[in-house]
Amino acid sequence: MKRRSKSDSNENVRTKLIGLGENSMRKSYYPELRVRVNELERFRALVEHANDALFVLDGFAWDFADINATALKITNYTREELIESSPEMIFPKSTCVLLRGLVAENKNKILRDEEGLYTTELLVKGGGTVPVEMTMRVLLVGGSLYIVMVARDVTRRLADQMELQKTRNYLGNVINSMQSILVGVDEKLNVVLWNSSAVKETGVAETKALGNYLFDVLPELTKFKKLIDITILSDKSGGTEIFPFEHDGETVFYEITVFPFKGEVEGDSGAVIRIDDITARTRMEEVMVQTEKMMTVGGLAAGMAHEINNPLGGILQGSQNLLRRLSFEFEKNHTVAKECGTTFEAIHEYCEKRGIMSKVASIQELGKRSARIVANMLQFSRQTGGDQFCTSLVNVIEDAIELASSGYDVYRKEGSKSVEIVRDFDLDVPDVYCAPSEIEQVLINLIKNSVQAILSSREEGETKGGKIYVRVGTDGNDVRLEVEDNGPGMDVETKKKAMEPFFTTKEHGVGTGLGLFVSYFIITQKHKGSFIIETSPMLGTTIIIKLPIANNCKKES
Repeated sequence: MKRRSKSDSNENVRTKLIGLGENSMRKSYYPELRVRVNELERFRALVEHANDALFVLDGFAWDFADINATALKITNYTREELIESSPEMIFPKSTCVLLRGLVAENKNKILRDEEGLYTTELLVKGGGTVPVEMTMRVLLVGGSLYIVMVARDVTRRLADQMELQKTRNYLGNVINSMQSILVGVDEKLNVVLWNSSAVKETGVAETKALGNYLFDVLPELTKFKKLIDITILSDKSGGTEIFPFEHDGETVFYEITVFPFKGEVEGDSGAVIRIDDITARTRMEEVMVQTEKMMTVGGLAAGMAHEINNPLGGILQGSQNLLRRLSFEFEKNHTVAKECGTTFEAIHEYCEKRGIMSKVASIQELGKRSARIVANMLQFSRQTGGDQFCTSLVNVIEDAIELASSGYDVYRKEGSKSVEIVRDFDLDVPDVYCAPSEIEQVLINLIKNSVQAILSSREEGETKGGKIYVRVGTDGNDVRLEVEDNGPGMDVETKKKAMEPFFTTKEHGVGTGLGLFVSYFIITQKHKGSFIIETSPMLGTTIIIKLPIANNCKKES
């Protein structure tokens, strides 16, 4: 069959319309024809200026039968360019395949996807595309098949959707990046928000939580039901509460805060629940309280030391004078003895036989030891601000052992409950830069831990006593300090947690769990040294500390 051109086809349409008009007029139907023509013109005007683009495709001829003005505006083509072209000019390949499939079916049909719309794009003259949503109707009129397509430009809507999605993604990322557990609930306490921290802390996936009753997902919050209910019903925050929770054998502290959420639509209200792990903050508050307590104790100790010094000085001075008056060196002693009708030799012999001389010497020795302890206590409690200067580590360790020993009866007991401190010092080790009172604090903590570990592991009837070895030597560019004990040692899990703040294996009230943590901090952070724990169960524990050797330093005078 010979195909007609578009211009011939359009001309035939016009001829038929004119002929129909002339024939009608000859039959005196002019008024009715004028009404029909006016209706067609109004319909054509509405179609031409509709907001949506209209394409009428001749399925058999595979070309456009009609296009409205909106379609021309979107594609930048003229009517003549589109009428004389094929659909491939403005439709992508996938859409053309779909259209050819409709033609092949050759029957009345409305194509609808799940939403009743087909999303595609139009190819624009000069390059580029315009996204559209299109509906299609397949019509058989006489012997011709037409596909009527209405396409809506969704560029602005897609841009708005993309911006909205971008905003939602941004807010979602903000919510999920928060370290707090965020849970949103509606008025019926069904979960509507469940962020990443909630998934991480509870182990409940978001899909498992959303839509479910809050207390089925988080039964731990049942105790706060009244708080949440009051918050939802009011416009004010329900307040904040702190509650402990047992997690992996440890007590963790959480802070729960409930905020009301009022939607613009009735029934769209609820609450946002924020749960924060405040264990670290709580521990820090305890550290501050403990620090303040120790400062108070230090002040009391300093005051007591000064008070002790006064009578101690009198004791030492009195015992010294007593020894002088019993000494052969002074002629005055002999003279006074003769005045009393005896000889000084007889008095001295009596004192020796009665042990008076040894007891006075013991008073002197113990008095001097007490004076050293008091002096060390004053030095340790002095508020020096942690100033570092060139120091002999051996001297600092001796003072620390003296102080530590005064707190534990490690010399006078025998058997399983005795603890012996064994010194192994290289007296020629170089000096180090350090704050002596802080290093003393470290040594006292380590010795205290060793003594407690040894005494707690000894059984009644055991004859073997405890030993603590304190070693000092040179290790390359460092001075190496070791504190080793023959206590019970630590297992792998205990060793991992040993330097965590507030971790302790002692009974409640015996230890604070801060000794190793503070010691590690003092050595590694304040003195730029290293702090290593070597231990095994039943094989004791060794703490190895290394401090940099001080070069070209002058000792504090």
